[in-house]
Amino acid sequence: MSPKARRLLLLTCFAALPAAPAAASAAAAGPAVSHSDAVKALRAAESVFTTPLASGGTPTREATPILRDLAVALPALRGADRRRGKAILTRPSDRGSAAYFGPEAKESPICDASFCVHWTNRGKNAPGTPQFVDQVIAATKLTHSVENEELGWREPKSDGTVGSRKGAGRKGQVDVYITDLGPRLYGYATPDPHQDGSRRFAYLVLDNAYTGFPSPPIPSMQVTVAHEYNHILQFNYDTLEDLWMFESTAVWAEEQVYPEINDYLNYVKSFAGVSRLPLTTGDFQVYSEGVWNHWLDARYGPDVVRGAWEASSDGVRPAHQATAAYDKSIRTHGGQSFSREFGSFAAGTAEWNSSLSFPDAAAYPDIRRKGMLTPESTSATLDDTSYRLVDVAPTAAPTVTLDVKAPHGVASAIALVGRGPLEAPTVTTVIKQVSRGGRTSVTLPNPAGFSRITAVIANTDATTRRGRYVSDGSKYAYKLGK
Repeated sequence: MSPKARRLLLLTCFAALPAAPAAASAAAAGPAVSHSDAVKALRAAESVFTTPLASGGTPTREATPILRDLAVALPALRGADRRRGKAILTRPSDRGSAAYFGPEAKESPICDASFCVHWTNRGKNAPGTPQFVDQVIAATKLTHSVENEELGWREPKSDGTVGSRKGAGRKGQVDVYITDLGPRLYGYATPDPHQDGSRRFAYLVLDNAYTGFPSPPIPSMQVTVAHEYNHILQFNYDTLEDLWMFESTAVWAEEQVYPEINDYLNYVKSFAGVSRLPLTTGDFQVYSEGVWNHWLDARYGPDVVRGAWEASSDGVRPAHQATAAYDKSIRTHGGQSFSREFGSFAAGTAEWNSSLSFPDAAAYPDIRRKGMLTPESTSATLDDTSYRLVDVAPTAAPTVTLDVKAPHGVASAIALVGRGPLEAPTVTTVIKQVSRGGRTSVTLPNPAGFSRITAVIANTDATTRRGRYVSDGSKYAYKLGK
C-alpha cells in the first residue's frame, strides 16, 4: 500500500463511526457501531501496524484517533476480526500484542506516583541511547506537573494493576512503553480493550529514537509525551468526543508544557491553506486546529479549554459534540457563544501574525485569500464552521464597505480587517455577527490609513443533525459596497 493510499484509508476511518444520538447521555455506553463500520475501523488500525512505517512520508500522530475508533468498535467485531482487534489494542509488553516489543528489561518498569515507564533491551526495540529512559521519565514528570497540577486537568482514570510487573505499577499509574515505531509515527495513546462507557483508562507508546522528525529527537519525544498524555486525560472525560476536539486540544497542550519547542508550527501551514474547510472536519487538518484553542486561551484563559472537556463529561447536549461543549465553556468563562466566538476567531486570523491572541504569531503564514473584493457580486459556498478571506484593493475613498447576503437562518459573521502602516503594525477590525443570516454590511473608515485590508465572510453555524455536523454548502454572495 502506498503512503498516499494508506493516508486515505486512515482518514476514511476518522468519519467511519457514527456519533451518539443527540439525546444520549455522556455516561452512556456509547454509540452503537455497525459491523461494517467496525470492520473499517479494524482495517484502518491494521494499516498502522502492517504498513512499513519506514516507507516515507510526513511524520504523523494519526494512530491515536484510529485506535480510539477501534476500541469503541471492538464489541461489534466477530471471530478472527475481534481477536485481531484485541491484539492491536493490547499493550506492547504482552506476547499477544500486535506490537509486542520483546521481554522487558530487568530494570523495567521504573515507576513513580503517576507513571510506569516500560522498555526492553532486546534488538531494534531497545531505547536509542542509554539516557533515553531517564529523559522520558523527566518528560512525564514535567507533563503531569503542567497538565494536572498547573492547568487543573482531572487525573487519568486508574487502570488498577493492569500493566504491573514484579510488584511495580499496582497503583493505577499510567503505563508508558518505549519501542521502535519507525520514522513516521510519533507515538500513540489508546484505551485498553473491553471497556465500555465514555470514561476509560489507557496507556501510552513512544518511539525509541525519534530520528527523521522535523524537530530534534529529544524535543520530538517531549512534545509527544505532552500530546499523547493529554489524550489519556481526555479519555477520562469523554472517549467518544469529536476527533477535532481531541487533536486540537492535544496540540494546544504541547505548547503549554513545552512552549520553547514549537513543534505545532509544523501544522499551522496546513490551516492557513484550508480555511474553507470546516473546523469540525475529520481529516488531518485537526492537528492544525490547535490554533483555535490558543485563541480561546488568550481571550479567556486556559481553563476554557479544560472547561469544554468538563462540559462534555457532564453530559452537555448534543452528547459527544465539540461545538456544544465549547459553547457551554465559552459562556461559562464570559463569552457569548461558540458561533460568535468562531466568527471573531475567523476575523482574528486575517492578521494573526500581528496578533497577541496566538503564541509565536510572527511565525504564522498568511491565511490564503480568495480573489479581490469588487463591486460585482461574488458567490461563495461555505459549510458550517468555515470561512473565506478576500483582499480589498487600496482606495482613497473615506470608507470601504463589505456587503454580504448570508443564507436565511444560518448564523454568520462578516468583517473588514485593516492592518496598520508597516511602522505601526496595529490591527483594526469591524465585525458584525448575524444569528439568522440575511443581508448585512460592515464599513471600515479611512481605508487609506491601512497597508492591507481583508474582507472576512464566515459561516459560524454549528448545526447538527442525527448526531452529525451539517455540511450544508451554504451559498453566500458578497461585494464591495457603495
